[in-house]
Amino acid sequence: MRERSPAIDELPRRVILIGLSGTGKTSLAPLLAERLGFEPVDTDAQVEARFGCSIPEIFERFGEPVFRAAERQALLSACARERVVISTGGGVILDEANWVAMRPGSVVVHLQASPETIVERLRRQWGSDPRFVRPLLRGDEPEKRIEALWNERGALYARADLTVQTDEKSPEAVAREIEAAVRARARGGLVPVVSIGGASGRSDVYVAPGLLAELGRLARSRWTSARAAFVISDAAVWQHWGEAVSQALEEAGFQVQSATVPPGEESKSLSQVERLLDWLLEHRIDRGDIVVAVGGGVVGDLGGLVASLILRGVGLVQVPTSLLAMVDASVGGKTAVNHPRGKNLIGTFYQPHLVVADPLVLDSLPAAELRSGWAEVVKHAMIEVTATGQRPGVLLPLLEAAPLEGGELDADWLSQVIRRNIEIKAAVVQADEREAGLRRILNYGHTLGHAVEAAEYRYRHGEAVALGMRAVARMAAALGLAGQELVERQDRLLDRLGLPRHFAGSVDLVLERLAYDKKAVRGELTWILPVRPGEVVITREVPPEQVLAALDALLARAGP
Repeated sequence: MRERSPAIDELPRRVILIGLSGTGKTSLAPLLAERLGFEPVDTDAQVEARFGCSIPEIFERFGEPVFRAAERQALLSACARERVVISTGGGVILDEANWVAMRPGSVVVHLQASPETIVERLRRQWGSDPRFVRPLLRGDEPEKRIEALWNERGALYARADLTVQTDEKSPEAVAREIEAAVRARARGGLVPVVSIGGASGRSDVYVAPGLLAELGRLARSRWTSARAAFVISDAAVWQHWGEAVSQALEEAGFQVQSATVPPGEESKSLSQVERLLDWLLEHRIDRGDIVVAVGGGVVGDLGGLVASLILRGVGLVQVPTSLLAMVDASVGGKTAVNHPRGKNLIGTFYQPHLVVADPLVLDSLPAAELRSGWAEVVKHAMIEVTATGQRPGVLLPLLEAAPLEGGELDADWLSQVIRRNIEIKAAVVQADEREAGLRRILNYGHTLGHAVEAAEYRYRHGEAVALGMRAVARMAAALGLAGQELVERQDRLLDRLGLPRHFAGSVDLVLERLAYDKKAVRGELTWILPVRPGEVVITREVPPEQVLAALDALLARAGP
C-alpha cells in the first residue's frame, strides 16, 4: 500500500460551537461560517422563534425540561444539515443524545472565557431587561454562579475537539484561529466518521492514514481525567505497533500497562478472559481507567468482553490492525469468545467508546489476513442498499472499478472504502443494536460461514464467510429470488480478491455445526439471501436440501 498525504476532506461536514453563555458563540458563528463558506445556525434563536419569546421567558413559563426538549430538536435539525456552523446553547452538552447527534462528521469547538468576561458580555448584550437576563446571572454575585456552573460542566466541555480562549480577542481573530485549526483537523482525519449511540455509551469512530500517532490525543479528549490505559494485544501485533501505541498514550498523560495473548483464534477463550481479568485487578484498575484493544478481531472481541466485565464496564478503545477488524469487528459492540460447540457463543453487547483505525498499519498485515478482511468488505457491498436505504449502492461499483489485483492500494482510497464500510455497519447498528431485526443482515454469508469455520478451523474467518456468501447466492438463485448474473458478479469480485471458490472439508461436520447456530429460532436457521446488488432479504424459508445443494455445488467445482 502506497502512503500519500493524510488529507481526507478539506473540511468537516459541520463545525459546532459549545460553551457557557457569553463565551461568544452567537457572534462568532456568522464570521466563522463566512470564512469556511458555510451557513450559520443558532439553535437558541430557533427555539426562541418556535416559542415566540426569549429563553429566560421559556424557562419561566414552561420550565427547563420543556426548553431542553426543544433545544434537542433544534440541535437534531441543525446536525442533519451539512456545511453549517452551529451555535448551541450552554447546556446542550448535558444530554448524551446530543453528543451522538453532534459527533459524526463534525468538529466540536469549545469557546472558553473568564467569568468576568462572560458577565461583562452578557450585560453589554442584554442590559438589565428582566426578559433577557439569563438564569445563570440572576441573583447576586453572578461571577460565582458562573464559576459553579463551570465546575459542574467543565468535564463535559472538555470533550470538545478544540478549546479556544476568547478573552481579550476580537471575534474576527477567534474566527481566524478556529478556521485554521478546523482545516488542520480535517486534513489529519481528526473528525469522527460516525458516532453510534448505545446502552454502553457513545462510540466515536475515526479513520485516516497516520491516525495511530493521534491515539493518545483522541483518548484524552474523551477521558479527560483517566489515569491509566490497560492495553491488550497479541504478541505478533505488539511487536509491530506496541512502541507506537505506548508512546502515543504516554504523551497524552496515560500510565500504560500492557498484556499480550498468543496470536490466533485459540486466544478467544474463557481461560484468556480469566487471565486478563486477574491482570487488571492485580494492577488495580479503577472505573476511570480505560482498556485499549490493539489487534485484529480476536483481540477486539477478547478486549471488548474483558472491558465489559471488569468493574461492570470501563472505557473501551478499539485500535483495529486488520482490515477485517477495521470494517467489521471493531464497530457495533459485539464481544465474544468461542466454545467447543461453536464460535462466539459466550459474549456481551458493549460498544467501544472510541475506535481509531489507521489504514497504514495494514502494511504489516500478512497477505492471507488482508485477503480475509476483504470478505467483510464484499459483504457490506452486498447489503448496502438494505442497510442504508440509499439507492444505488456505491461500495460495490467502487470495488469493481479498483485495481484489486495490483497488490498496492492507495492509502486514501482504502480510507474511503473503510469509511464507507463503517457507515454501512453503523447505520444497521444504530437502528438495531441488539440484533432484534435489521442487524441480522450483517450475518450475510455468516450462517454457513461460521459453520464452515468451526467445522475444522481450516479456514480463516473471511475465507469461510466468502464460501458462505457464494453458497447463499446460489440458494437465492435456486429459490428464484436472485438471477444467475448476481451469483456470477459476486463470484468475480471474490475471485479477484483471492478468496476461496471451493470448499474442502466434511459437509456432514458443517451441517452438524449449523445445528448450534446461535441465531436459530426454535431450531430454524435464519438466512440472509441476496436479491439484487446491495439488497438482501431475511428468511427462514430455505429447505435443507437447498443448503446441501449449495454446499455440493462448491464441492463439485473443486479442482486440482
